[in-house]
Amino acid sequence: MLTTLLAFALTIMVIVAIHEYGHYLAMRLFGVRVLVFSIGFGPQLAKWKSKTGTKFVISAIPLGGYVRPLDKRDTEILPGQESEEFSHKPAWQRVIVYAAGPVANFILAIFLYWVIFLGGQLGVPPVLGEVAEGSPAATAGLVDGDEIRALDGKEVLTWQQVNMELIRHVGSVKPLAITVVDTEQQERQVSLDLTAWSQDPEAPVFEVLGIAPRPLAPILGQVIKGGAADQAGLQENDRILTANEAPVKGWSDWVAMVQSSPEKPMVLEVQRGQQTQHITLTPQSKEVDGERIGLAGVQLGGLRQLDYGFFESLGAALTRTADQVTMILGSFKKMLLGQLSVKTLGGPITIAQAAGETAAIGFDSFLLFLAFFSISLGVINLLPVPMLDGGWIMFGLIEMIRRKPLSDDVLMTAQKMGFAFVLALMSLAIFNDLVRQFS
Repeated sequence: MLTTLLAFALTIMVIVAIHEYGHYLAMRLFGVRVLVFSIGFGPQLAKWKSKTGTKFVISAIPLGGYVRPLDKRDTEILPGQESEEFSHKPAWQRVIVYAAGPVANFILAIFLYWVIFLGGQLGVPPVLGEVAEGSPAATAGLVDGDEIRALDGKEVLTWQQVNMELIRHVGSVKPLAITVVDTEQQERQVSLDLTAWSQDPEAPVFEVLGIAPRPLAPILGQVIKGGAADQAGLQENDRILTANEAPVKGWSDWVAMVQSSPEKPMVLEVQRGQQTQHITLTPQSKEVDGERIGLAGVQLGGLRQLDYGFFESLGAALTRTADQVTMILGSFKKMLLGQLSVKTLGGPITIAQAAGETAAIGFDSFLLFLAFFSISLGVINLLPVPMLDGGWIMFGLIEMIRRKPLSDDVLMTAQKMGFAFVLALMSLAIFNDLVRQFS
């Protein structure tokens, strides 16, 4: 619970801070005086004033933030401050100011993806395990051992990439073209019917389509220096065949056997290259939640390494960001057309859970979530809805076309409608969260 709360708070504070800093920089670029830069709401935990007169605030409730410029509509303008006032600035400058927040979110996502891709990625090859009889996958002709190479023409190298591409097709009834390679390395194309998934987009996609990843093989990855596996002489790429004469069918079997044998010798039959040998491993003991478990000190092997160069990683980051922007916009479009249920919307509880789960997996996983959430916030804020940045951008563009601003009455009415829409959307997302928690 503590990890979830901390990860959620960090996620919101970072994403909001970047978003508001985008607005702040654009305002300063055009000579606007910024009165307050606030992260969070409620009781103030810390505050300080810059040389330019901006009061920076960090508050206790990390559920948003704001930048308050000098604006004659809510602040008294002193003599000599007219040029620093926001509302009198040209419409094109105000449009840039409102767009700068979402753009900052996109830049953050690109940077995070770039850093992650620079370090390389490990992923599980998308090889199919059992295909459910009578399922859409079986009807399409997919079989155990097929490796997915492309979805709708987009190359995929890991199950994570398969998941990302499938999300782009949520709610779609159009058959999905899949390129696969069989165990004989023969390539073929199949057409997968997504109708069953479109009828229940909240259901586990693999279960609905009738596919499952092949169980992870008991192949060793990096051996931690000084750990039990290192001391026993195990090496990277070793395949565990048996443990105390019991067959080890998959990685989960291997983990369970090691964890149930703290400080107990295990005689392993290991395949190394073309040879087979016997090695004795004595797992180290560690207490977890009051229970002693065994640790071998070795990571999962048999993964696919994805390496990117300096510029290649930047291109991959830009592509990933663009793909996710179009995927999110496509999901909104499907909701409006009734092709995707509004039940798929998630609120703060869903965000908190996702933040906690990814943080528990590892730092890279949390950064991936942070990047995706940053993109989501950027896209949502660009929607042409009053109260959001996109609404103000829309008003600014209309003013540029008309060559005069909209009336205060029109703006006020639009603001009320936008507030009602945003409030309804937030209420629906929170309701969906509660239904998921208690159903």
